[in-house]
Amino acid sequence: MSELVRFLREKMWVLGDTRWHARVDSVRGELVEVERLGYAQLDARARAVGAWLADRTQPGARVLLMYPAGLEFFAVFLGCLYAGRVAIPAPLPATDRRALQRAEGILRDARVGLVLSDAAHQPALGSWLAGLDPAPRAECVATDCPGLPDPGTWSPAATTLSATAYVQYTSGSTSEPRGVVITHRNLLHNLLSIRETVVPREVLDELRDDPSPTGAGWLPHYHDMGLVGMLLSPLASYGNLVFCSPVSFVAHPLLWLQMISRYRAFYTFAPNFGYDWLLRSLKGAQLTDLDPDLNLDSLRFALNGAEPVRADVLDAVARRLAPLGFRPDIWAPCYGLAEATLMVTGTPCGRGPTLGRFDREALEAGQAVPVPDGVDLVGCGPPVGADVRIVDPATAQPLKDGHIGEIWVCGVSVADGYLGDPQATAEHFAATTADGDGPFLRTGDLGFLQDGELFVTGRAKDLIIANGRNIHPQDIERVSESADPATGLCAAFTLPDASGHEHIVLVQEVRPLHLDGRTPAALADLIRRRLAHELRLAVRVVIVGPMSVPRTTSGKIQRSRTRDELLATRLSTLHCDLPSDVRPPRPA
Repeated sequence: MSELVRFLREKMWVLGDTRWHARVDSVRGELVEVERLGYAQLDARARAVGAWLADRTQPGARVLLMYPAGLEFFAVFLGCLYAGRVAIPAPLPATDRRALQRAEGILRDARVGLVLSDAAHQPALGSWLAGLDPAPRAECVATDCPGLPDPGTWSPAATTLSATAYVQYTSGSTSEPRGVVITHRNLLHNLLSIRETVVPREVLDELRDDPSPTGAGWLPHYHDMGLVGMLLSPLASYGNLVFCSPVSFVAHPLLWLQMISRYRAFYTFAPNFGYDWLLRSLKGAQLTDLDPDLNLDSLRFALNGAEPVRADVLDAVARRLAPLGFRPDIWAPCYGLAEATLMVTGTPCGRGPTLGRFDREALEAGQAVPVPDGVDLVGCGPPVGADVRIVDPATAQPLKDGHIGEIWVCGVSVADGYLGDPQATAEHFAATTADGDGPFLRTGDLGFLQDGELFVTGRAKDLIIANGRNIHPQDIERVSESADPATGLCAAFTLPDASGHEHIVLVQEVRPLHLDGRTPAALADLIRRRLAHELRLAVRVVIVGPMSVPRTTSGKIQRSRTRDELLATRLSTLHCDLPSDVRPPRPA
């Protein structure tokens, strides 16, 4: 077996069923534990799946895993690792056209011959596969049916650390999803780096000796933060895990707090938008009225990552949850991406977040200049087993601390490249600096280093350049979303007119129940005035209905797709400020 599999199985052998993973759901507002597996049970289930795969497939075969949130997915994923087969986690296709297209794209891109799911979804997936044109050579099999081999008669296959462990498809927030090839070495190194950097030794010793510490989360299991951060990290750190599906969290945000409270969780984790969604959903509600037993004082750290971390969200969540025992010093911002397995930088448990204020005009000019009354930015911690550089993307020249450039990463956790795409692999994974250092992964993210800590400012592809100013779209979106109770999520980008002049455009979702008799045009006028006052920007506002702005399967805003949808007149606009030579033609 590979060193990765040995490492994971040793934890299961030592801990047995004293540690566990459990999934919960909300039933009429009450938390209900739906399923639980101890580590020994999980290992036995994974060995049974591994034995079955070894009998049915060739070493290195790619297997598409299409499961609902739950422990069957995790056991099957481990079974693939045990057998030396390449797991490809993917969301179940929904009725949404783009979700089906994404699943089909992954199927064909990875040349998958076997799709695994559960018995509840296997018939529909089988019919979907049969209906594809041309039909792929893939069958769909349910793994939760009787007939798997006896796990006691089989041992994990001999696999090298350089072998592919799984393929992680990116969320596609700025481009089409790509398959990131993660090796056994990448995954083992990232798990150890997370454990050794984020979890101090005294906390790790506490976890090793105490069977009660638990993590709580709801992240999608088919994304890097859900797979590595939520499901796999507890195995490396001797902890338990309680989780629910993302769908359950979105429908019942209180469930997240109930998990923390009921299981006395000592850590939790989510992207920034998850904390923001919790805040928006519980706005105006008395938490003790919703659940008088809520208590969050067991939390020791709360990770926030996967997208730029917003200081206003950290502050608002901490103040909102303070009566329940939530302390602001437990925030642990981090930065990572699928191309580096998961975590690149992270804030150690107990240290608390680093908050800085920087001059807005200097930031727009590419420098981070601290000032007492500037823009709030959140540090994402020091590097986690990686070499992180800030580089001028045009010249490849490394930049000094306090200068904004592209974030480049080098280290053992950095993946081998993109599946079947040598050109994109060379462009993104083989960068060298002007002085010859490399190879580095070009992340496409912008940021700066200060006192050894990384501050992320945005995506290079999303950057808006207006009158010589570098404007990050999330700054525009943040002002608009907080402008009025009727403003929801939004997406900012630029569009040219007939003369080539670029207009800044904001597609803003509206919450109709909060308009209070106002027209969408009146809301657009309020947003324009707010942006002109706070950011000194002239912005064209397009008002659309709820859930109109496209998102990835992990919830990130897709700005380029929003732009395309607007130009193709596929957005149902309630109000549009665009001039006639920019405004897309109305459909016939």
